[in-house]
Amino acid sequence: MASSVDCNTSNCSRVFLTYEPSLAGNAVLLGLFVVLIPITLVLGSRYRSSVFATAVATGLALEVMGYIGRVLLHGSPNSRGDFIIFLLGTILGPTCICGAIFLVMPRIVAVYGEEFRSWRPAWYLFLFYALTIISLVLELVGAIVSTVLDEDDLVTTGTRVLVVGLTVQIVSLAIFVAHAVMFAIALRTRRHVLDPKYSYVYTNGYFKIFMVVFSIATVLLILRTAYRIVNVAEGFESSIAQDETLFLVLDGAMVLIATVLLLTFFPARAFGQSWSQTSARRLSQVQAQPPHPASPYIPSSARPSPTDNRMSMKSAMTSSSPQKSQHQSPQTQQRNMVDSDALW
Repeated sequence: MASSVDCNTSNCSRVFLTYEPSLAGNAVLLGLFVVLIPITLVLGSRYRSSVFATAVATGLALEVMGYIGRVLLHGSPNSRGDFIIFLLGTILGPTCICGAIFLVMPRIVAVYGEEFRSWRPAWYLFLFYALTIISLVLELVGAIVSTVLDEDDLVTTGTRVLVVGLTVQIVSLAIFVAHAVMFAIALRTRRHVLDPKYSYVYTNGYFKIFMVVFSIATVLLILRTAYRIVNVAEGFESSIAQDETLFLVLDGAMVLIATVLLLTFFPARAFGQSWSQTSARRLSQVQAQPPHPASPYIPSSARPSPTDNRMSMKSAMTSSSPQKSQHQSPQTQQRNMVDSDALW
């Protein structure tokens, strides 16, 4: 195990690691991240999802950089330069992958129907793009300041900035999950029919599996971010930061598994032709109109409750009575209709 006595140059006046990183464990993760980059780019090209694929590939490339730094640290655990490479790569990489998953949620909402959305696509784009950029900038600045400088006050400031950057990332993930929960609630409670235009998507078994896998990948990224906040907040010298097994499992493995799941059930493949038609940017440029199909699609799983059955029977009896229909006011007829613009 390396210690500060192994540092013989001015380039390593600070001790960042008290152990020599495992060559085998870090090399395996490095190799796997390298392999995933061309797979991501091929899938992005095949399914015409260049923005999503580029964001994921960028995150993977940063992870590769980070694990190159860890492999180099195997021979020189006190190297400041190698530690900076490791820290920057493993901090910034998952943030880019989180930015990629943020692109998927507006498409999920649009597939089921714009009436189920909880906010306008333009707001969604602005919020999550802004949070991702802010997180990246704070993480970059914090990582550099906390490692390049030696003054205690500046190191503490840099560490705090880095923690804030990671906190912004987990807050954005929390907002993302809250948005997904609101969408799920709206899907179950609002009196709307599903958009039949994309019924070939949400009735497909592959898409249903993708939805489960996508949720798991999101949870894994949240766990990784929460761990990294604690890791950095405790300081580079803390027992948590110096536990390599904990890092490889809760950081490296979490990001790797989440990425493998996203590539195995590639979002653009699950959406098919609707992927390009349901981008948040495109939806924000078009005023959504509530669909009024002649024969709307209603999934078999959406069975009416006994209350719904009684309401349906009552409506049928009312419509069969010409006198009652004639005396029914327009306000009464519109009570069960939902004004989409009022949902914001």
